[in-house]
Amino acid sequence: MTDIKPIFDTSCVKCHGDEKPKAGLKLTSLETTLKGTKEGKVVEPGNSAKSSLVLSVAYIGEEDHWMPPKNNKAKIAPLTKEQVGLVRAWVDQGAK
Repeated sequence: MTDIKPIFDTSCVKCHGDEKPKAGLKLTSLETTLKGTKEGKVVEPGNSAKSSLVLSVAYIGEEDHWMPPKNNKAKIAPLTKEQVGLVRAWVDQGAK
């Protein structure tokens, strides 16, 4: 998670931090990330194609689920292709 934490800290934790995490998703530690939300897991270790977190940051699927959202109030930019690739590789390698 060494390569991933800085990405989450910059692009995700403002809304998915320890205080009032949106959708109940905390991306502040490996444990909370793997826990997911009350609806279920957002990371399927070893399978980025079935991990909703990866699909969201890659802007795949319904626009309502894209993260960070387009035109968000915090003006957080979408992840770069390189960052998405790192998140995808991290998940595919077991999300450790």
